Amino acid sequence: MHVSLTKVYGDRQQEQLQTTPSMNVYIHVNNDEADRVMIDPAYKLERLSEVNEKVYAFQQSYNAVAEQTEDLTYKLKTPYGRDMYENWYETEKSIRKFDRMFNKVEKFDARAMTDPINHERREARMEERKATRWTKNYTYFYGNLTEEEQ
Repeated sequence: MHVSLTKVYGDRQQEQLQTTPSMNVYIHVNNDEADRVMIDPAYKLERLSEVNEKVYAFQQSYNAVAEQTEDLTYKLKTPYGRDMYENWYETEKSIRKFDRMFNKVEKFDARAMTDPINHERREARMEERKATRWTKNYTYFYGNLTEEEQ
């Protein structure tokens, strides 16, 4: 990160030179007050908390101004090629399809706990339909996967 020697805005600090409120905060006081800060721990904590609140408010005001000016800037959208967009769209569609199937399986498995009486009947019906698919159709399974895994 480079340190810019020119200021873009004359009324605010440089981004590269800004620090968080808990770091490098200096309090300029006269000699009598400096002695009291060194001797009295309660006064020191009171002054430090007051200064930290002010520095935090100062930093937050810069952040608010930065957010407001960010809304005024023009942002270019990232251009995508047609093939990239189509791949992205197809990927999103397949993820949604997989999520629907996964939710069905999860719902079916959850019924074993919530409704065990009807679950046995549903499982028997599922096994019957699976047997029908296996005997009447040409189902191909790749990679030694079962129907549920595929």
